Amino acid sequence: MKKLVLTAVAAAMCVTAPMPAAADNHAAPELAEVDWYRVMMIKWKPGKAGRAHEMIDQFRKVDEALGLSGGVDIHMNTGEWDSIVALPMRQGIAAMGWKENPEGKKWDDELARQLGGKEKVEEMWKEFDSLIARQQRHIGHIDRD
Repeated sequence: MKKLVLTAVAAAMCVTAPMPAAADNHAAPELAEVDWYRVMMIKWKPGKAGRAHEMIDQFRKVDEALGLSGGVDIHMNTGEWDSIVALPMRQGIAAMGWKENPEGKKWDDELARQLGGKEKVEEMWKEFDSLIARQQRHIGHIDRD
């Protein structure tokens, strides 16, 4: 009986409704009004959170120099993660398909300028990565309305 009910529900869900009249005009679909973010959930190695946040402050200085804002670094008090960092994707979700993001290149160049060269940037990223016990990366959005 349970199988019969599940089959009936599945069949009912497959029934298609007629398309609205507006779909006949072949207009391009409207994009959702959302702001996209790269979201990182981070568990720091024991005793390393302080140094990690010093480095994140350096990243903020790069944003400030470029006139950027909007990144959020949440220090967690509960749960499995120590930090949740949300970085705006200023060019939207489409930027994920770029071979090289021009805005990202500007950001990398400014970091290199502030630190004194690309070798220093590589050292900083190596150290930053060494502070992380584990992390998850996600993409999310905030509705504008």
